[in-house]
Amino acid sequence: MVARESSFNPNAKNPKSTARGLFQFLDGTRKSYGGNSVNWNDPAQQALAGVQYIKDRYGTPEKALAFWDKNKWY
Repeated sequence: MVARESSFNPNAKNPKSTARGLFQFLDGTRKSYGGNSVNWNDPAQQALAGVQYIKDRYGTPEKALAFWDKNKWY
């Protein structure tokens, strides 16, 4: 997922949206996964939030990847 979303670049930014970071969190999603209490410049903290997002939304990384394969986003 991270390879597809950001090519493992923790500073990746989508020029067409507010998506940024390893998991390309949108501003609204970042608020739900730690907001200002997370150091979004820290790749480890991005990863923890990203794994929690995948667990909450899809249950498993495999299910998230299957959704991405079908829809080209997750």
